[in-house]
Amino acid sequence: MSPASVAHAARRLRGAAVVGVAGVALFALRDRIPDPDAVWASVRGVNLGWLAVAVVAEGLSMRLFAGLLRRLLRSGGIRLTRPRSVAVAYARNAVSSSLPAGPVLSAAFTIRELGRLGASKPLSVATLVLSAVYSTATFAVLGLVALLGGDATRGPALIALGAVAAAAVAVVRLRRRPGGHRSCASPRILAARDALRPAGGDRLVLAVLALANWLMDVACLAAVCAAAGVALGPHTVLLGYVAGKVAATVAVIPGGLGVTELGMAATFVGAGVTGSMAVAVVALYRLISYWAVLAVGWVAWLLLHDQVRARLAAAGRWLLGLVGHHEDEAGVRPAR
Repeated sequence: MSPASVAHAARRLRGAAVVGVAGVALFALRDRIPDPDAVWASVRGVNLGWLAVAVVAEGLSMRLFAGLLRRLLRSGGIRLTRPRSVAVAYARNAVSSSLPAGPVLSAAFTIRELGRLGASKPLSVATLVLSAVYSTATFAVLGLVALLGGDATRGPALIALGAVAAAAVAVVRLRRRPGGHRSCASPRILAARDALRPAGGDRLVLAVLALANWLMDVACLAAVCAAAGVALGPHTVLLGYVAGKVAATVAVIPGGLGVTELGMAATFVGAGVTGSMAVAVVALYRLISYWAVLAVGWVAWLLLHDQVRARLAAAGRWLLGLVGHHEDEAGVRPAR
């Protein structure tokens, strides 16, 4: 089978998975389609204090991911300031979440930005790969906790875990056979591997940063539930969060729009939440964690361009000069 055929089959499989997830969610919601007026009433009645907590938690989540990038670059000998790392984290997220082929464009953008700061291409690639590895591994841990914590999902989770363990054992045994360990990696991948090798202490810090990044995002969702007055246990909140993120992963739509919301809402409705409250919670959470972060990300993307910053600085100087000129015309002089 040619690579083009494999890619086409993968796209079809992902499309079928999206349709399947959406179908299951719509089936769960079939008898509980909320009235728009009820949803609006639920949104209007939210607690603003808890909503502020949700915003702070999401901001901390993005800062923690920026810290993950900084720590990886520091292991490679590159110092990245905190404001710059936060701007890069927001900007790469905006590119990845809102454009077709966003992950590819986001990787190219991040490599370019890190290169401007002095990072070699192998180091930039290694930073992206390892940040994805740590994020994926820690999210898998969260997903496993969510699945093992429910009676209905514990059995399938244990079966899947056993299959993964068996596959890992098979791969290890194959690598130990004579001639079984042959590197087929490209020179670029090998160069990236050699460019960044975190020490033992760094690996622990990186894992903590990646896990804390997810947990702060979960905390944002929990705070939104509290703001809307929806009493859900930690396991249900985590399960809804994992369902939404998994749906976004398999979706071909940038940001998982539509599918993520359906996955989360179906989970909460299945836990006994009314349709209007479930939709209100998901809408508020996505407004904070997706749309607000997206808006900040595109602003950061603009500010990372030297020409834009230079024009803003020139506009600021012009405004200051204009204000000073008006003060002089009005006879206002600085005190001596």
